[in-house]
Amino acid sequence: MQAVRKGIKFDKKKLDKDAIYVVNTIHKAGFEVYLVGGCVRDLLLGLEPKDFDVVTNAKPEQVHQLFRRSCLIGQRFRLVHIIFGRRKFIEVATFRRGQAQTKKTGIIRRDNCYGTLEEDVMRRDFNINALYYNPYKYEVIDYVGGLKDLNKKEIHMIANCKLSFEQDPVRMLRAVRFASKLDAKLSAEIKTCLFNQAPLLANVSPARLYEECIKLFHNQYGFKVYQQLEKYGLLLYLFKQTQSNDFIKKALLNTSERIKQNKSLTPAFLFAVFLWQAQNMRFSHIKKQQRSVFLARVQASEDVIIEQIKQVSLPRWLTTKVKDIWLMQSKLEKRQPQKKTRELLKNPHFRMAYDFLLLRSQSINPELQPVVDFWMKAQL
Repeated sequence: MQAVRKGIKFDKKKLDKDAIYVVNTIHKAGFEVYLVGGCVRDLLLGLEPKDFDVVTNAKPEQVHQLFRRSCLIGQRFRLVHIIFGRRKFIEVATFRRGQAQTKKTGIIRRDNCYGTLEEDVMRRDFNINALYYNPYKYEVIDYVGGLKDLNKKEIHMIANCKLSFEQDPVRMLRAVRFASKLDAKLSAEIKTCLFNQAPLLANVSPARLYEECIKLFHNQYGFKVYQQLEKYGLLLYLFKQTQSNDFIKKALLNTSERIKQNKSLTPAFLFAVFLWQAQNMRFSHIKKQQRSVFLARVQASEDVIIEQIKQVSLPRWLTTKVKDIWLMQSKLEKRQPQKKTRELLKNPHFRMAYDFLLLRSQSINPELQPVVDFWMKAQL
């Protein structure tokens, strides 16, 4: 049954002006159009949305014609990206309906049957993400109890949980992320399915899982996400080489603090942390057969990264940074002559490697504190 909450005017500072431009343009062309999903959820909670998604009854080709700087993307889901900058776009989807075409594994292969708003609701994942905002009538449309779930801080699936996760296993990661972000409780059904269906993540492309990992850990609640992934057996399908330790906890809490302070982040740092222990173990094994310590470290780094990209695809620029962080540790673990010290300080990856060393000293390697003090003074 449709529920409408009227008279909702969001803070204009929290509304993306480009998203509103997209909505206005589609509306003026005579189509039905709404803001949808996470942006509506976050606005209702007083949070500042990271992304703004738009949904309409206009076909992708019709939307594409309305915007000069736009492109059609996707085979599984036909979408339009409207470009506003080098890294900025607004995603527009068309209402969907009916049964999606699936592979033998149950994963959706194609989902381009268009429908109405009411039908589109039932194709979404969680109640709290199936809220539609009409900026002209200042109202939120809710067909599945999403407003109630937001108030109660609960997360329920719209459709059958088992089937939903089969169609898109990434929804399991989203469930954990939303629960951590919103400090909400997962329904008993979702919890059971997470435990039982975690292996389905092995069917997801490594490239897609890379993007999801950024969303999981580059935030202020990354450690809570990590704990939940481990609890439900999901972490194994992202980082099978990773074993929990205080270093990972320290790094994730540090990431949270950096975000609060508006400091820069790079995913390379966290990947280096997650795989550090595996790299050390591999190095210990290789150096028994390899005379050169340096070559043993290089080989260990390569082996661990090759194994990791079978699960989560890592771009070359990122793996280069990860290897540099690791290889610089042996140089930073001891005091260096003045000339060598100056050379290391000029290395573009020095600061990351130093921060890595610092967090090690504050967690798993307290014996490194004297050398950390040395490098801190060297930077003054």
